[in-house]
Amino acid sequence: MSSYSNGTSITTDDRLKQAYEILTKRNRNRALNLKDVEIVIRAAGYSPTNNELKKIINTKLGTIYPHQLFDLQTIQDLCIDLKKRSEKDIYDSLRCFDYEHNGFISAKELKYFLSTHGEKLNEEEIDEMLRDMDIDEQGMLSIEQALSTLFVGDYTE
Repeated sequence: MSSYSNGTSITTDDRLKQAYEILTKRNRNRALNLKDVEIVIRAAGYSPTNNELKKIINTKLGTIYPHQLFDLQTIQDLCIDLKKRSEKDIYDSLRCFDYEHNGFISAKELKYFLSTHGEKLNEEEIDEMLRDMDIDEQGMLSIEQALSTLFVGDYTE
């Protein structure tokens, strides 16, 4: 379960808001496009496939347009009834790549994991995520950092 540095829990709604705020700041305080909505929803811990997400949007909002923007309330409404993925499941999966049992995995193995598990990310999406991570000179990064990037916030077991 994730928590703030003061020990209080980070709720799914908090994660959704955090991810939304980060991306709206990047977009000069504008609402988010569909690609960013997908990132926010997954960062909050939900795990719809692209097809499931499109079906939910079509059902709840009707036709969407290529340049349509989504505000926080709309994104929260889309998340109702979505299935969450477990941080522990992801942690356990990444730990399989921690051959030295020191809490670190190689960026190459994380890239492989992200391209082969769940909703497959393309190379460009994975490279964008890796640019935001602190990878050392041997190409290693901490599992906790990978989880905090994937789940927006600090990860704790």
